[in-house]
Amino acid sequence: MIMCLAITSCIQDEGLNVEAAIDGCNGSNIQLSTINTYSKTVSIYVSKATDLSALEIQFELPEGADIEPVDAAANDHAPKYDFSSSKVPVTSEQTLEQYQRKFRVTSESRTTEAVYVITVIKSELPTEYHFENIEDGNNKYHIFYEFNLQKAEMLQWASGNPGFNLTGMARSPLDYITIQSQGYMGKGAKLETKSTGSFGAGVSMPIAAGNLFIGSFEVGNALKDAMKATKFGFPFYKHPTRLSGYYKFKPGTDYTSYTLGADGKKNFFIDANMNGKDKGDIYAVLYEADNVEDFLDGYNSLNSPKIVSLARIGVKPEEEMKETSEWTYFDLPFVLQNSKTINDNMLAAGKYKLAIVFSSSVEGAAFKGSVGSTLWIDEVTIHCEEDND
Repeated sequence: MIMCLAITSCIQDEGLNVEAAIDGCNGSNIQLSTINTYSKTVSIYVSKATDLSALEIQFELPEGADIEPVDAAANDHAPKYDFSSSKVPVTSEQTLEQYQRKFRVTSESRTTEAVYVITVIKSELPTEYHFENIEDGNNKYHIFYEFNLQKAEMLQWASGNPGFNLTGMARSPLDYITIQSQGYMGKGAKLETKSTGSFGAGVSMPIAAGNLFIGSFEVGNALKDAMKATKFGFPFYKHPTRLSGYYKFKPGTDYTSYTLGADGKKNFFIDANMNGKDKGDIYAVLYEADNVEDFLDGYNSLNSPKIVSLARIGVKPEEEMKETSEWTYFDLPFVLQNSKTINDNMLAAGKYKLAIVFSSSVEGAAFKGSVGSTLWIDEVTIHCEEDND
């Protein structure tokens, strides 16, 4: 009997995961995160307006592993941690404002531990976007990021790829709705509207538009309310005047639409009158934010009373998105909205957020569009009053 119990215990132990690592970090105010598994270091870039006394960090860990600060702070309440009192002294080699703490990861088996040094770096949003850099090492899909160390500008783009991953329709990173491809200069972004298969049909989400945006996507809420799960914008400290860049666009054929039944349920169908008429979308919006956790979402990113200024393709007939296989330049002015103006004091205090949004189907957020509609984007710039051009 003792031998049987010992053997059973060994079998149970062998079934537990022995990995202790940090596979990813995200959060509502994280603009970029990088992980070095060899040196056990993590760099997290946040806006300079972020409250570091309650920084949200959602850790991605191996199955069954857990994580905790090596030296707990009184204000730590996972997934929010207090970095405010851990500032690193500025040196001549490192002038960026940094905060640093150690976290211990323990494996599911409780036999393996790893201590990571997590550095939080305050930064600003870049104003130039080249789509040359992606994270695709251990990720199932491409994640775009931009950085300019000299200007302390960092951004990790968000997309609907995590939601599309739930459908099981992708077999490789290139099967997702948002991927890196050949651009106008070097690499660029390719966004494509795709079917979500039987999984999507079962949850009344039959298509997924390729998209790329400044903000975050809460994949845990994607099935319950995908539009609410999409959070747009990060703090911005400049006065934007124009949004420019290059695009190509090819519409798909069969257009998916729906009617609402008496029970409020969506009844999807193929609208033959819209075949080949789908359009992509490009826009940027500057809006008032009460605090760093105040975001626009898929419901109000274009109609919120908080919107101060908007630049969008198609507002004027001459700016309409065209079907084109050639890289086409766009230059869209920011137009004030809701009888508002930009207040310089609020700007300096980080009370405005900027979002840039690209989509392969203009109504893709409502699950309307054509499978196959494809938008290519590259070399995008937010022009500001401070710019010489």
